[in-house]
Amino acid sequence: MCTGIQVKTESGAPIYGRTMEFATDLRSEVLVIPKGIHFVGAGPQVNVPGLHWTSRYDITGLNVMELNLIIDGINSEGLSVGAFYFTNYADYMKVQPEEADQSLCSTDLPTYLLSTCKTVEEVKIALLEIKVNKGAHTGAPNQLAQDATAQVQAVALHYNIHDAEGNVLVVEYTHGELHMHDNPIGVLTNSPDYMWHYTNLSNYVNLTPINVTELPLKNMTDKRAKLPPVKAFGQGTGLLGLPGDYTPPSRFIRAVFYSQSVIPVKENEEAVLQAFHILDAFDIPLGTIRDSQGDPEYTQWTVASDLEKRKFYFHTVNDRTIRMVDLANWKFTDQIVTMSINQRPNIINMADHKKVADLVL
Repeated sequence: MCTGIQVKTESGAPIYGRTMEFATDLRSEVLVIPKGIHFVGAGPQVNVPGLHWTSRYDITGLNVMELNLIIDGINSEGLSVGAFYFTNYADYMKVQPEEADQSLCSTDLPTYLLSTCKTVEEVKIALLEIKVNKGAHTGAPNQLAQDATAQVQAVALHYNIHDAEGNVLVVEYTHGELHMHDNPIGVLTNSPDYMWHYTNLSNYVNLTPINVTELPLKNMTDKRAKLPPVKAFGQGTGLLGLPGDYTPPSRFIRAVFYSQSVIPVKENEEAVLQAFHILDAFDIPLGTIRDSQGDPEYTQWTVASDLEKRKFYFHTVNDRTIRMVDLANWKFTDQIVTMSINQRPNIINMADHKKVADLVL
């Protein structure tokens, strides 16, 4: 379960944000990957390598299962790619043995696009030149092995791709075919497919941020009527009918409404905070959603990418402090840098005079 949005500043600078939910610890880390790193994609069979490529651009983002693969991140050109779970719908391409070296696995794709493309238009071209294979078998992200030969997992994913110009693309593989959808609203959740969600918006054309103060009824001005006018109980009456559950269709509707309704702010950092504020509404506390085995799914981390300034922000379930990697000013080496996101909760005791000295007005 994941929810992705885009907001823009007054000047149009795009900010992309998303949540990441799963039922087991994804063991995510921050990666900083310099250009020049060589990658080998997972082929369609065990011990069969896929596409070889070398990164053209610097990248940062979060991985899963401590792999050197980005599941959501940004590159030095302002392109952002996020993978979202797409269970029961993702169906990848059949790859013949002679095509193995032109294919890769679904979990390889974000890193491949981030390391080789600058814009959404370049992504569209690149996707036509490769195949995303079915892998040796399918599985969930928590089943990913740690050795390269076993990373042939066709995890059910679709992809939310944003660039520095504000263009957005949804990429899905269904029935063995590639589908690309321009996505100007910038929102993505999970199954069903994107066009189903877009069509479902027609059920909610009545939603508005403007309050409805009173229900106009006939004959209420009749002096014999002893009933009071039908007035609203409080704020938010324009949102009656907004779905509040955590299913992907309901989250999609809420994400569209929230991201479309917020008032644009002036500064990029303000918009980043605005994105986090919106995504707080999709945070899933541990235990409120459980799978058929009783395992709870919860929000493990939330990220936001400033595509204009090339800054990647995140906070985690255990520490709401927002941390940032400034990709434009990072001092790169020729090695991948890995950093833990497991921080202790940052709670400040206001009676601790040493810690609050800087807060005193």
